[in-house]
Amino acid sequence: MKKIIGLLFLLGTISFGKSGYEGYWMMPKGKFIIKIDKKASEEYVGHVVWLKDVVYPKGDKMEGIEQYDRNNPNKELRVKSRKVMGLKIVGELYEKNGKLKGGWVYDSWHGKLYHGSAKLVDNDTLKLRGSIDKMGIIGVSQRAKRVENLEKYNLK
Repeated sequence: MKKIIGLLFLLGTISFGKSGYEGYWMMPKGKFIIKIDKKASEEYVGHVVWLKDVVYPKGDKMEGIEQYDRNNPNKELRVKSRKVMGLKIVGELYEKNGKLKGGWVYDSWHGKLYHGSAKLVDNDTLKLRGSIDKMGIIGVSQRAKRVENLEKYNLK
C-alpha cells in the first residue's frame, strides 16, 4: 500500500508540480511571455514565445510589420528576419545558492544588453534583474508571473 501511495505522489508531482525556474513567464504589463529552459550544460536560457502585439501597433513608424530586433546596437543584427518572437533574451544564467547568476538579459525594445540574474520570489513569481554593473547594484528588476493556462496563449 505504501508503494502505491508513493507512486501516486510521484506521478502527481511529475504531472502537476510546477516549481523551479523552468517554465513560461508573463512579463509585466502582459506584453510578452518568455520560456525558460535548463540546458544539459546547466545553463538557463529564455526565449520570447508569445507577444501581445506580434506586429508593430498602430501609430508606430513600422505599423503592421512583424516585430523584429530593430534597435540592436549591432547594425548587422537589425534585420527583419531577426524576429522578436523566438528571440533569445536570457542566457548564461547558472544556479548558485538558490539564485540564477552570471548571465545576461537582453532588452530588444531598447537594444540593450545587461548583466542578468534571477530568483524565485515564490513558486509562481520570478524576479528577473538586468544591471549595468556586474555586481547587480545598479539596475532594474521585473517580476514575472508563471503562466498556468498555456492554451490561452496557444502555447504547448
